[in-house]
Amino acid sequence: MSTLYLRIPPKHAATGVDGELSYALCAPGGAILRQGFSTLAQLAGTIATSDIVLLIAAADVTLLEVSVPVMPEAKLKMALPNLVEDRLMCDPADCVFLLGAYSRDETQEKAKNNLQAKSPVSSRDRQDTGSGMHKRTVAVVQRSWLQHLSAALFALGARQIKAYPEQLYLPCQDGQVSARLRSDKPDTYIDLALRFDRERGIGLLMPQQQDATNCLSTICLLVPGGPVALQLSEQLMTEYQRVLQAHPEWAARLSLQTADWQGMLQSGKGVSLNLMAGLNVARASRMQWQLWRWPLGLAVGILLVNLTGLNIEYWGLKREEQALKHQMTQTYRSSFPKESIVPFPLEQMRKNVDLAQRRAGQPGADDFTLMLSEFGSAWGTLAADSPVGGVPKIVAIDYKKQGLLVKIKGTLNQERLRQLLASGGLSLTKINSESWQVRNDK
Repeated sequence: MSTLYLRIPPKHAATGVDGELSYALCAPGGAILRQGFSTLAQLAGTIATSDIVLLIAAADVTLLEVSVPVMPEAKLKMALPNLVEDRLMCDPADCVFLLGAYSRDETQEKAKNNLQAKSPVSSRDRQDTGSGMHKRTVAVVQRSWLQHLSAALFALGARQIKAYPEQLYLPCQDGQVSARLRSDKPDTYIDLALRFDRERGIGLLMPQQQDATNCLSTICLLVPGGPVALQLSEQLMTEYQRVLQAHPEWAARLSLQTADWQGMLQSGKGVSLNLMAGLNVARASRMQWQLWRWPLGLAVGILLVNLTGLNIEYWGLKREEQALKHQMTQTYRSSFPKESIVPFPLEQMRKNVDLAQRRAGQPGADDFTLMLSEFGSAWGTLAADSPVGGVPKIVAIDYKKQGLLVKIKGTLNQERLRQLLASGGLSLTKINSESWQVRNDK
């Protein structure tokens, strides 16, 4: 799936997210398919079919380096507001906090280098490595701003949103500070982003009236020493080169580069501070109703058709059952007019017919003598047809549940015995290895 990168202007900029945003659409392999400026409404189709990555303006994200104790990650995340509260100018309850990776390896590498250089480790390094405290980067951003951005994108059909600090999408090189100046629209603002190392950087929002001299002076104040690689748009390159030529002391430290999306995406590889993870608005678990509305509508329609058909069939069978039961009741009442209560006409009819047969001297369908006689006749025929010694032995015969329970020892020719019993209206059912049930099928 393609990825859509959006550069979000600072929260306090005049345009906000309703104006045109700088964007880049990348293929799954990372190649840039399309880039330029567009509004969110114009990108709605792309937003609905791509993964979204927001680059939050550096001025809206505060990256703090704090010393934290060794504790489980869940407890440490709960303690973050208290750890950085004294370094914030707003209520921690209104902010989202995201914890960066351990920098223990960097501290140990610095101590190793100091030992190799035969210079003592500073007191700060000894405190970090010996007191059980570790350096961690904490990203802080205003919760309402992230919620506003995520709500606007989800309304346009976004499925998965990630957000990263823009200052971490600057090149990271040892011994060099990276900076970027960009302007949203004429006469609005200038956004300055600085990156010092892997997870440290700041942002500053300056008025558009600041000329190149003031901007470069501000950068030199924020970075008092060391080289600075400054990225600019092509429109600003000529003006800033002219200022550097007029100030050799700045030209010795500042190098100008052209800012483009390819360099930003290359610099942002490996950044793990996903600000949306702290907001818990992952879209993966949310149902995409816009994509599923037609399949769900079709499924509901099919369900309604089936339920309607089942109900029509049920009521038809119900009416047929009532008519049949009424007919059987009428037949029973005409045959036995003295019976006033007829809850089960079929069972009552069978019992009365059986009772009438017994009174007339005729055997009933489940009469023990009749069934035993029929079984004996079939068994005799089976014995006559079988070779000597080929007929199993009958151990016991009981009368249970209106049938004969016959226990046989030996190998029984089941098919032949069933055929002989069927001629007399009896059935043979196997209960277990030695027990067989004989019942009247009439």
